[in-house]
Amino acid sequence: MKKILLLITIIFATQVQAQFVEKPFRHLLARERAAALNRMLRQPLANTGNYDVKYHRLTLNPSMTTRNLSGEVMTYFVPNQSMTTMEFDFNDQMTVNSVTWHNQNLSFSQSDNTLIINLSQPLTSGVLDSINIAYQGLVPNTGLDSYAVTNHGSNQVPVVWTLSEPYGARDWWPCKQDLNDKIDSVDVIINYPQTVGGETMTAVSNGLLESETVSNNIKTSVWKHRYPIAAYLVAFAVTNYTKYTVTAGITQTFPIDNYAYPENIGEAQANATTHVQVMNFFENTFGPYPFNQEKYGQIQFGWGGGMEHQTATFLTSYQRWLVAHELAHQWFGDVVTCGSWHDIWLNEGFATYSEALVREAFDGQMAFDNWKSGVNYDITSSPNGAVYVQDTTDVWRIFNSRLSYSKGAMVLNMLRLKLGDADFFQAIQNYLNDYRFQYALTADLRQEFESQSGQSLTGFFDDWIYGEGYPTYNITVTRIGSGIYDVLVNQTTSHASVDFFEMPLPFKFTDNGTNTYETMLDNTSNGQHFTVNTGFEITDVAFDPHNDIIKGPTVLNTILAVDVLDGTEIKMFPNPAQNFLKINDNGINIQKVRILSTNGQEILSVQDNFSHIDVNKLPEGIYIVKIETGKGIYVKKMLKK
Repeated sequence: MKKILLLITIIFATQVQAQFVEKPFRHLLARERAAALNRMLRQPLANTGNYDVKYHRLTLNPSMTTRNLSGEVMTYFVPNQSMTTMEFDFNDQMTVNSVTWHNQNLSFSQSDNTLIINLSQPLTSGVLDSINIAYQGLVPNTGLDSYAVTNHGSNQVPVVWTLSEPYGARDWWPCKQDLNDKIDSVDVIINYPQTVGGETMTAVSNGLLESETVSNNIKTSVWKHRYPIAAYLVAFAVTNYTKYTVTAGITQTFPIDNYAYPENIGEAQANATTHVQVMNFFENTFGPYPFNQEKYGQIQFGWGGGMEHQTATFLTSYQRWLVAHELAHQWFGDVVTCGSWHDIWLNEGFATYSEALVREAFDGQMAFDNWKSGVNYDITSSPNGAVYVQDTTDVWRIFNSRLSYSKGAMVLNMLRLKLGDADFFQAIQNYLNDYRFQYALTADLRQEFESQSGQSLTGFFDDWIYGEGYPTYNITVTRIGSGIYDVLVNQTTSHASVDFFEMPLPFKFTDNGTNTYETMLDNTSNGQHFTVNTGFEITDVAFDPHNDIIKGPTVLNTILAVDVLDGTEIKMFPNPAQNFLKINDNGINIQKVRILSTNGQEILSVQDNFSHIDVNKLPEGIYIVKIETGKGIYVKKMLKK
């Protein structure tokens, strides 16, 4: 018997510390959580499902120095049923001055952040109608930034801006902010001082600027947006902006309008070329910019991060990762919006993974791999947690960076690995087309991936989206012949909600020269064996070489220099064999016998009656017999006559 060289290597997955995420991104997440905290814990949304909003015209009169705001909202709508009352989401601390319908004043009441309007006669289902609400007040200062009045720069120039996700729109305008009805069209008319402290003011909102007029130092900016929009994505900002415009677009050009604080206009200009490149990359990847008949705006504001207001992203700075994240939301979150806060990962997971796609395209494979390694470290820092949000009253859970952002992004990466680039990216484009200007749920995305790939993904989504935790792998690679290797895969799970994570596993086999063999092994059960024929003698094995899988620290055992494992303990006869093969274990517990061709293909597998293995139907030739025992794996050669 030849001496056995046993190489056992324990490889722990590279764990990049949490600094892989830029500090501003961490700050962004913290602010997003804080901005939603109390709003999420308020009363449930109003009963607004009995009408369909077609159009809003917001006329707003903000103060530049206090939180005072007055305005009117004209709403065109179609009743879905006969209506005698109508409800809007609106903060009780704001005062409604009047509600008019066809020049009639209607009675109304306010309670539980709901404006309840008593109609003077029943409205007929399916007939377009309109109603006007006039209001004023000191916008509630919850410290959560749904409506902010602050300042910037050394001159302390005043700035007013809004940020309504998820439930803050009702703080400053009467609306319908559930996730089932997009506004077909919106106009935002802002009346504000032309100058404040010698500085010329500019107002920005969704869509295109139609007109600006000035009368008695009051400037009126009229913004028109002609795409469907969720209420929380309507926004405006006012300060002494400096505008810098560049042109983007592959098949159709459109402007990227940067509205920067004057003290930061240099940063906006310096990064403008990169912004165009990112936009064009996303158009190539996801399809045309959804609002290319209007603009893409990047508007600076005083919040620690960004917010993807439709066609008017608000940014604190112009770093590429932040620009990419918020721009991706125009596809994932704006044109297609998550249909419930349970499904927030459809917005945030996609935006986070889009950041990674930019790294891959602009910085190369190594940068992409390092990003995935760091994100995996973040995900596996705790043993529990699902991508799908169960408790939507817990804002910390909704905007959880580890789960909604990082794990959501890596699950998308694993879907890409499982389905292949062609089906993965085509399914995403199908999803964006099929749910264009609509709300979507996790089940809708799964259906798109299944339809495109022809694969059932129920198990995958059950494990990786709805299930908690992650797997940790223990892998043994054993040489069983010339260039032929057995791969044994075991896993443990970090949370009891998933007993086994099914996933194709990538491996890379190399030698000391130039030979490389890469393969994917479809791991569907614990203790699963795979036979790999590399065609050359390997010296190294890499599991998940590009950090594509969510996993805990991996233990990788390699037994590479094995010619024969046929000590006197195991007897196999007759050899050559003709009709049957008998294996005598001499008291060793044989668990399975597998007969392989010389190229590694499994021909026969036997789990009992090892003293009479029928080989009569095997063609003549040389076979590899792998004997799996409680003591180890024994490999013998058999000649079949």
